[in-house]
Amino acid sequence: MIKRLSRWLLRLVVSVLVVLAIILVSDFVSHRYRPGTVLVLELNGPVPERGSVSLLGVLNTHEAALNLARRALINAEDDPRIVGLAIKVIDPEMEFAQAQELCDLIGDFKKHGKWTSAYIETAGESGSGNLPYLVASTADEVSMMPQGEMNLLGVGVREMFARGMFDWLKVKPNFDAIGQYKSAANVFTQKDFTPAQRREDDALVGDIFDQIVAQTAAHRHLAPDGIRGLIDRAPLTAADGLKARLLDRLEYEDQFDDRIKHYRGEHHEVVGFQSYAREKVLPLHSPSDKIAVIYGLGAIQRGGGGFDPLLSPDSNAMGSDDITKALKDAREDSRVRAVVFRVNSPGGSVIASELIRHEVELTAAKKPVVVSMSGYAASGGYWVSTPAARIYAEPGTITGSIGVLGGKFNISGAATALGVNTGLVARGANASMFDAFTDFTPEQAQIFRDQILGDTYKYFLQIVAKNRRMTVDQVNDVAQGRVWTGEQALKIKLVDKLGGLQEALAEAKALAKLGPQAKVQIEELPGQVGVFGRLLGGGQSYAVADMWRPPRALQPLIWMMGESLGRHAAFGEAYCPLMPVM
Repeated sequence: MIKRLSRWLLRLVVSVLVVLAIILVSDFVSHRYRPGTVLVLELNGPVPERGSVSLLGVLNTHEAALNLARRALINAEDDPRIVGLAIKVIDPEMEFAQAQELCDLIGDFKKHGKWTSAYIETAGESGSGNLPYLVASTADEVSMMPQGEMNLLGVGVREMFARGMFDWLKVKPNFDAIGQYKSAANVFTQKDFTPAQRREDDALVGDIFDQIVAQTAAHRHLAPDGIRGLIDRAPLTAADGLKARLLDRLEYEDQFDDRIKHYRGEHHEVVGFQSYAREKVLPLHSPSDKIAVIYGLGAIQRGGGGFDPLLSPDSNAMGSDDITKALKDAREDSRVRAVVFRVNSPGGSVIASELIRHEVELTAAKKPVVVSMSGYAASGGYWVSTPAARIYAEPGTITGSIGVLGGKFNISGAATALGVNTGLVARGANASMFDAFTDFTPEQAQIFRDQILGDTYKYFLQIVAKNRRMTVDQVNDVAQGRVWTGEQALKIKLVDKLGGLQEALAEAKALAKLGPQAKVQIEELPGQVGVFGRLLGGGQSYAVADMWRPPRALQPLIWMMGESLGRHAAFGEAYCPLMPVM
């Protein structure tokens, strides 16, 4: 018996050692690159904030996760084996702020004395192509396939007004908002722009347009007025782009690949950024100090977050349970010296936002918290950011929207038209206040505006004033539900500095009294789950490219209708629906 057990234990030990040896050899081979290697950054499909690399490779190959691109570009800057960067812009789906961060990362790579070359298949196809071209234009040289389109068409915000449809359906929207610019409910209540809504959209579009013009001109060493003239002439052909010095050559992807492999008469091996970003399974040394990067992605809701393709922008939902647990874990981990809260959210539930904000506040009382805003950090997305010691945003981040809205639908007319009759037996003057078959009475409407919405707005102003070192009146002047770009928000003190996640990490290190060269381990929270786990409702997720998602223009309408009809009641929300077309 003892001999049999000894043999079994020996076999187990040998098996473990063999598996460990295979992992070590595989790990060594996968991270072995020859001098003269070129890093390839391919942007094709969604650009989610977060992705993962497993032992078998990238978990989702149909996307270019920003965290992996960031890790690869930063590591390659000081890697003597990497001599250049090939950027292949095929058909990316990204926000303006994400494009700006990619531009900054590519620019930092260039500053380390390494060459860059970009291939763009087309800058838009029967649609706008500003953002794909903006990223490609950061490279030293840009090429495009000969039949590609140069659709540098400018910027627009299309608002949707569905009041006529609800009138036709005999559904009466009972909605209100605090803040003259808090216009998310206008999709239900209006048939056209209100003056404030048009004024807000015009200012937002103008600032984004100016940023795109300035950055494109700087990348291509052209005059801004010349870029404006080209935009007004667009769409342009690839040949037009070549003549206008927007492009350096026309070639197909296979020709670009071959040229990169023999760039400047030298032979180069290539490595994809996702493979290069894969961390070692068994690192020789792991820093003792950590910085937690907590991802708050998608519309904010109570409970768990995760995969939500219909009712949340970018197919993500930021669940209060997930984020509060991640913040608590980071706060109680003695090795975590600081926290960077990466926010990409248009807002959502006030209750969920407050639960998250309180947990951020508890964490900030114990260790430094820095917020890094991505494409959106508006309304509830701004609410959860307020306790941070520093707030970073990209120039094109959409933020602010400090306001609150809510309401309900009265579907009694539609029900009657369908031959459905209802009756109510109740006690209490306001028993039917949140009923879906009645309008608010004048007294209920006043209670809803003054207490549910009004008190929430006052509280929103107070938490912003407290944390931004402003008076409530000063905050109210820049609040009113108005949306700002990051560049505008810096001027009115809603953010502290412009920059991406890397700048936020540097600030977190400084606040934690760690030297700029100090090595730290980056721990990403909350934990991720696979596709099947997301479909079953578990855990923080990231965008899934092969799942259907509603058109961007319809997402705010679907989200808000889902919130109201799903509860059959009035709701208080801090949500921003703006989605500029770029």
